[in-house]
Amino acid sequence: MAPAQHPSICSFYCCYLLRSLKPGSRDHVYVGSTPDPGRRLRQHNGEITAGAVTTRSRRPWEMLLIVHGFPSKASALQFEWAWQNPHMSRHASFDAIPYELQRTLYGNSQKKLETKLVALCAMLALPPFKVWPLQIACPDAQLHADVVGRAQRHGVPAHIRIERRAIGQVFEQAPLSCPYLGPPAPGEQCALCRQVLEEERPWGACSACSAPWHLVCLATCTESRTDSLVPATAHCTECGQLLIWGDLVRAFAAASE
Repeated sequence: MAPAQHPSICSFYCCYLLRSLKPGSRDHVYVGSTPDPGRRLRQHNGEITAGAVTTRSRRPWEMLLIVHGFPSKASALQFEWAWQNPHMSRHASFDAIPYELQRTLYGNSQKKLETKLVALCAMLALPPFKVWPLQIACPDAQLHADVVGRAQRHGVPAHIRIERRAIGQVFEQAPLSCPYLGPPAPGEQCALCRQVLEEERPWGACSACSAPWHLVCLATCTESRTDSLVPATAHCTECGQLLIWGDLVRAFAAASE
């Protein structure tokens, strides 16, 4: 019998926020998605072909931040559409945000920086996005502090990291960000159900104490209950180390390829 095939995890795909540097258009922004943010920015600025037609009239552009860590390209595209169109999104829980922010979110200024920052932080506090292993990279110190403050006010979960980092550095180091899991040792047992681990069945190990478990067992026993089918975070049952669920899945997917 052939081993079970697990859906692949994309190594890097991000959503990005551009701002026009053209005089008179400084508050005009654009949201997109790409597997290569540096190349995509060059396309938007006309340095190489295939830039979006809608951004040509407001060149040049700068890339303010990226959101990465999506479990698949499809999920990144889902996030991109909601970020581009918060006034059309089916996420009804947007209505739970304060009224003064709703006026920004649902208003006519969908291409303004303030609208996109409000939408970004509101989305990251809502399902399904709040349980995804997402990260934000923002190179500008002032904007980074602004986004961190907004995220705290919106209740964005702590596992969604907001880092002040160069976007090119994030892209270059993306293949190195996933820990190497490798196959389980012969006879190695799940710390919870005590059954022998098999390479084909999703499993993980603590980065601090190396305790192994089946991912299903860990999800079942974790106290981090959410309205999602899987938790956003868990704690090692042996040492209490905080674990990001998306990192565990990525490590297993990388070992299975």
